[in-house]
Amino acid sequence: MIKNFTLTQKIYAGFFLVFFLSTGFFYLSINKASALEVQYPVLSGINLNTEANLTLPKYVLYLFNAGMFLGFFSVFISITIAGAMYFLSPVSAELRADAKDRFFGAMSGLLILVLTYLIITTINPQLSIFNPNKLPSAPPPPAAKKAPGVYFYQSDCSDNSIQPNTSNVPDFGALKNKINSANIVQDADNGISYISMLYSNTNLWGQCQEVDPTITGCQSLGSFASKSSSASIYQYDFHPENNNPSDGGVYFFRKSCFNINGQNAYDAAGLINYCKQNSGGYLELKTSDIGGGYESELEKLKFTNVPKEEQNCTGYDNNGNCVNKNPPTLGGENISSIIINGNYFILLVYSGPNDPDHGPWTSCQEFPTPYDANKTGPQQIKWQNIRNSSGVVPNYVIVVPIRGY
Repeated sequence: MIKNFTLTQKIYAGFFLVFFLSTGFFYLSINKASALEVQYPVLSGINLNTEANLTLPKYVLYLFNAGMFLGFFSVFISITIAGAMYFLSPVSAELRADAKDRFFGAMSGLLILVLTYLIITTINPQLSIFNPNKLPSAPPPPAAKKAPGVYFYQSDCSDNSIQPNTSNVPDFGALKNKINSANIVQDADNGISYISMLYSNTNLWGQCQEVDPTITGCQSLGSFASKSSSASIYQYDFHPENNNPSDGGVYFFRKSCFNINGQNAYDAAGLINYCKQNSGGYLELKTSDIGGGYESELEKLKFTNVPKEEQNCTGYDNNGNCVNKNPPTLGGENISSIIINGNYFILLVYSGPNDPDHGPWTSCQEFPTPYDANKTGPQQIKWQNIRNSSGVVPNYVIVVPIRGY
């Protein structure tokens, strides 16, 4: 019958069919209750008779399955009728031709149905069940893992072009006084942890602040942000007792102890023995004393082996004669030389009454300095430079074990 329609009639029929289906979908998405008034048969496990199942994707899936079922059923009926017509073709010659036309038409319809289903499932298997909320997508690329080290930034830590620092930065150069935040990326895979101190002056001295190694991710430098000019960066040693010699440690001497008599600068043990006999007293911090880190007020530490005549008098008799003497402390300007035997860095700190516990601190001097090629420490501390630069002298000492460098 449709074959007798004109082209205009076919266009109008197609338009009304599309309009009817669109109106039905729109109405269904707005008013589910009215759709539930119809008792739908259960098809392919989909029951539209419940509120939970009556969603637009499931409704479209239901129509798709119903359409495929009706299409294949129509093909089956058409082939059956074509067979019957072909069987009765001896009665009428026209039946044979009609049977062939119906059969080929049914096969064409079957081919269209099969291709439709294959195209849908090939594009995406999820499309065959009309579930747009579960369309599989390519997994997101793994986040780029930052290389271990210490990162310094002018603003926040979002600049991925910044490269990690794994050794001392004696001068920030163009970044001087512009660093506002930092990020320490620890090397957990290899058991390596980084520690860092920031300084207001180049070459690791002046006001200083610790970059907290316990913070994961970006950390603001607070009030110290506009003062950073250099930074020391070390790998922390969790087991210094396994790496330092049996006589390793840090030694503080009352008098300057120079490398004299051809003493080999790399022979720390020989230099230490010489200085013990000629420095007028010393303090020895052994590896066992330092452990994972050592901190003390200098006034609480005293030199040993100080000649009696050079000790401080702490008691007098009625005639004004000294009757009690004690060795001097390491406070004030009493330290003249430091020898480092092993892998340590030393921080002499002046912590003012208003300074936070973890910095920034008013004045700091780190040893060994960038100029110490042998990394054995200063054979003569120049206190006049420290006084002239900050107006104060250190009142604390911090010793930290580090990995070999």
